[in-house]
Amino acid sequence: MERARSRHAGSAPDGAPRARSLDQAVTSTSSSITSGRLWQAATASLLLATCASAGCSAKETPRTEPLPAPDRLAAVPSARRATPDERAGAGPPAAARDLPPCKEGDEDPPDLRCTGLYSDFGARTIAAGVREFKPAFELWSDGAEKTRWIYLPPGSTIDVSRMNDWSFPVGTRLWKEFRMPVAGASRRLETRLLWKTAEDRWTRATYVWSEDGASAVQVKAGVPRVPGVEGYAIPAQVDCIRCHAGKTDNPLGFEAVQLAAPEARGLTYAELVQRGLLSTTFGAALPDAAALAVPGSATERSALGLLHVNCGVSCHHPLGVATHFEMRLSIDAAGQVGDVRGTRVYQTAINQPSKLRPPGAPPEARYYRIRPLDPDRSTVVRAMSRRDAPGAPPEQMPPLATHRVDEASVAAVRAWIAAMTPAAGYPPAAP
Repeated sequence: MERARSRHAGSAPDGAPRARSLDQAVTSTSSSITSGRLWQAATASLLLATCASAGCSAKETPRTEPLPAPDRLAAVPSARRATPDERAGAGPPAAARDLPPCKEGDEDPPDLRCTGLYSDFGARTIAAGVREFKPAFELWSDGAEKTRWIYLPPGSTIDVSRMNDWSFPVGTRLWKEFRMPVAGASRRLETRLLWKTAEDRWTRATYVWSEDGASAVQVKAGVPRVPGVEGYAIPAQVDCIRCHAGKTDNPLGFEAVQLAAPEARGLTYAELVQRGLLSTTFGAALPDAAALAVPGSATERSALGLLHVNCGVSCHHPLGVATHFEMRLSIDAAGQVGDVRGTRVYQTAINQPSKLRPPGAPPEARYYRIRPLDPDRSTVVRAMSRRDAPGAPPEQMPPLATHRVDEASVAAVRAWIAAMTPAAGYPPAAP
């Protein structure tokens, strides 16, 4: 994959902690696509429009790649069976074959073994310093079960001066593993990597697991049809930027709102604060987790959280490609999310006319982004409830890397709209 670079807006403040270099025993990772601190909204919008209307440019058109064969790059012999806590997936790997060594300084290793996630690939032992985390609300990935990890270089901190857009130290690495049930067992399908290799560059790679679970090798062009898993596709690496460009510093799920909520697990916001892993430019006090809570009743929290993670953090926010309809739960200058009426989804969606119309709708019929008490005339529900045919104009939400409707999220948003009574603080429905 080509490497591109983009200069972040603003350099690290004087006196800010500098990330130390990665442990020499941990080899480098992946091919790179860049995200800088300032991905201009116009640039991202152009990229999205180009990909949505005509795929990607000729240089980036994904080609079909098969799943890696079991003997292409096999795993090291398993010293033991992985424990359930290690989410073993397909079980112990196959016997070892001749393996190329991991090369120090290699910025595009073909093998997941060489990324630093595992200290013992055969045993699936997670490396020291790599911490698991689970955000409170998860991006829909066609029902896949996911596990996430993060590595922060020793002595470094995450700059949270902008609470909506954290800035990570050089050397930060994040992995996300995807699994699906196959023949009654959970099978590993892919592991994605983000690694901040410089102040102005993130590298990324997608490692696809072989069907026998013995190896995971880099596949750049994606896998449109994963054998044995009906309807599951692995996107091309170039497609990932279409969502990650919505953040000023690339990671999407490792952020304040999702890690501060009570449903978060593993390395949470509270633990990050307690361990001194968050810092601000001028040493300002960090907000309490309670101030970052998703507001409202249980019904409101569920809908707002799901819209935030599936729509808000990548596209529907002030620096994204859909600034007219915002769904990100933003943290204000006082370090608070605020109440439901203060959220941008409330302010930019309720009773706002929508251009989306269902097929066969009469010309005089009016539709809105969200119409209180009327999910059927709320086009956010329609966009979530559909999946576009190949080559059709994109209307589904989320627009990328999903071929199945997230029925639970649709039900949560419908329930919220159905509960939007004046007594609950919502305006009367528009005509």
